Amino acid sequence: MDISSFETRLAELMRNMVVIGPDGVPGPSPELRVLLADLSDAAQSRDATPELREMAETLAVMLRTLSDPDTAKSLLEAQTNPAPPHPVIFEAIDDADPEAVRAALASWEINTQVGEFDQTALYRAMSCMFGVSLEVITLLLDAGADPRKGLGDTNVLHGLGFANLNGIAPEALAEIIRRCVDLGADIEQRSDKLRWTPLITAVSEWNPVATEALLLAGADIGAKSGDVEGVCYANSDVLAFAEGDAATLAVLRRHLSPQ
Repeated sequence: MDISSFETRLAELMRNMVVIGPDGVPGPSPELRVLLADLSDAAQSRDATPELREMAETLAVMLRTLSDPDTAKSLLEAQTNPAPPHPVIFEAIDDADPEAVRAALASWEINTQVGEFDQTALYRAMSCMFGVSLEVITLLLDAGADPRKGLGDTNVLHGLGFANLNGIAPEALAEIIRRCVDLGADIEQRSDKLRWTPLITAVSEWNPVATEALLLAGADIGAKSGDVEGVCYANSDVLAFAEGDAATLAVLRRHLSPQ
């Protein structure tokens, strides 16, 4: 089945992915929901290609992410008030192009934090929604990227839960995580507001590959979310966050009950 028509529809939606609902709360646009429904149906057909199924999975993750009002609000603001163009190195990272990344590094201070949320190139690479490249991540680490510097005050490991990790082996990603830990990134670091660890973030995003890799690298499966007043799932364990996603639950249960 031809994937190009779905890619065209998605490209046309990029500036209209979030709308204000009848209740005044921002969320995914009806057109995005229709696209996901059509794509999911196509992905279940006998002649569906792996690329089509992968696109359906990625769009499903995107829809879940945009169902969070705060995330949707941020994207809506970005739609109406476009941010300045990304640095060349970020574009190269999004394209998973090691040679372009290497060329961009010639005129880029590798640990510079840019944008509204102070993002580093390494965080960008480890949270890339367009598809993570372990080769690019390794290149950045070899060039001196500091994994302690990620998004704002959080390290790069917090970004893994948001990444598109289709086709990435958890064991290979775990090696990257261990290297980051050896370079000073705290695998149990808590985010400022929600007090979540990188593992909790990965589980909450229903990202089984990131979940598996973090556990293989030594993340504490017993960690609970912060006891923050007024926040959903406060002081909850990882199983609570994984409820609803069979793949992530399976990873957690396997590590909770090793054979």
